[in-house]
Amino acid sequence: MASKPAALPHLVAVDASGLPQSPEQVAALHPDRRVAVSHGCEERCAAPSRKEDVTLDAFVAQLRRDPRAGYLKQCPLEDLGCRWSLRAHAPFLREATPWAQETAFLWVGGADATTGLHSDDEDNVLVVTHGRKRVLLYPPQARRHLDPNPRYDNGTECCELDAFLSEAAKARAYPPYAGCAPPLSFVLSQGDALFIPRDWFHAVRSLDVSVSVNVFYSTAGDLATRGVHRTLTDFAHNRLGLWRANCVCHRPAGGFLYRP
Repeated sequence: MASKPAALPHLVAVDASGLPQSPEQVAALHPDRRVAVSHGCEERCAAPSRKEDVTLDAFVAQLRRDPRAGYLKQCPLEDLGCRWSLRAHAPFLREATPWAQETAFLWVGGADATTGLHSDDEDNVLVVTHGRKRVLLYPPQARRHLDPNPRYDNGTECCELDAFLSEAAKARAYPPYAGCAPPLSFVLSQGDALFIPRDWFHAVRSLDVSVSVNVFYSTAGDLATRGVHRTLTDFAHNRLGLWRANCVCHRPAGGFLYRP
């Protein structure tokens, strides 16, 4: 049986021509769709954050006027009517171990839009279709240096460490960081794709207005183990209300704004 891709982050070949190539193409998918736009770094408990409810068309228009207008994070691609399969467009995966499920998410943000340091429990491919993004990555064994926090995000462990500080500043601000090796660093431009193995900690920042898609994928074995845990915690969170006071998906301390 063929193995998964090597468990190290690396650039991969992906045909992204069928994905939106600009914020305007994103808005054209579903202009009146209401989306939650994030402001601030939601993955860090100490960082202020808030969400804004706005139409996709209004968000893109605002983004063109103000490149720091917020961050559309992890919007399910299918919800916008875009059906795109990583398996069909990633040659490096066609001979890999078959997987049972893939889920694709859209990200649109301006300069400095940031996803804070975190790890995911599924393998992941990040594809940039517009602009540039910087990605910093730490291996799973660096966890003790990264100040994991209790913020809830299903299938994810968030960290308090601001990965984009200088190495000296990180050591001063976060004493557990002392002795940690510097992160791997990639700058992704239009057409670039990065394989991020599960359990690797990573932080992502837009260097200018950017559009990207990430795809999580799991084998049947993954779904029978980690997938079951994700399903149970998702039910507890969304149906029973657990952890809603400290999560990335519901009303944060900074509030929720509505814009017609």
